Amino acid sequence: MSNDHHESLKPSPTEDSSTALIKHLKEEPSSYSRGCAALALGQMRELSAVEPLAQALSDPSPWVRGWAAFALGQLQKPHALPALCRALGDEDSWVREKAADALLHFDGRLAEDTLLKTLQTGSALARAWAIHVLAQRGHPEVALDVVATLEDGSRSIRVSAVRALYRLGHPQGAAPIRMFMRDPDEHLRGAAAFALGTLEDRESVPALCRALADPRAWVRRNAAWALLEMGEALPLVASMAKDEDVGVRCFAANARDQL
Repeated sequence: MSNDHHESLKPSPTEDSSTALIKHLKEEPSSYSRGCAALALGQMRELSAVEPLAQALSDPSPWVRGWAAFALGQLQKPHALPALCRALGDEDSWVREKAADALLHFDGRLAEDTLLKTLQTGSALARAWAIHVLAQRGHPEVALDVVATLEDGSRSIRVSAVRALYRLGHPQGAAPIRMFMRDPDEHLRGAAAFALGTLEDRESVPALCRALADPRAWVRRNAAWALLEMGEALPLVASMAKDEDVGVRCFAANARDQL
């Protein structure tokens, strides 16, 4: 056998480095080193690392889990989607953000389908983040699936759904969002007011006018902004010039300028 043939059987430097990095990811005692290995595998776009990286989403260290999620986003292999959707429910916020960012950039309908399945089967935290990712991906056809989550028992899911529907811009989201204008939860009232302004839902004008007397400043502020955005009830908004909230007073001044 010639020396040339022996040379052709030698692994490339890239093969050597990727094998070593996968070994580090699996076996290195230092969580810092495992996380760096995950990051490097993602930057290298090393496709053979998909399974080890998916397993690393269960690593005890959030540093490792976060960089594993990042790397899977770089590799863009569809069979990593379920693991990334589960990571949306991770106990660590940074890991959730990395998983969400990874899912945001996946191409194709399969990503939407996996996120929608998460709305049915995931933990409450994973479902809330799945709604957030669906909104960021911006495909209006998922809006009706998001509308169904407005009645979920989890407050975080309801808030995420309201925010998602105005980002998706689907007009069918306005009517169900309107019901939150009387919700006991101030965050839902405020989010609903902003959403209705973004959707320019003029049927919500009476509810928004009532919200100008809400005890919470940020609800009043969002209601004033929504009415100003739609050009509705401007005299009423202008009358808020002495409100204790500087944001409301600013919108009142804008309304006076338009009268």
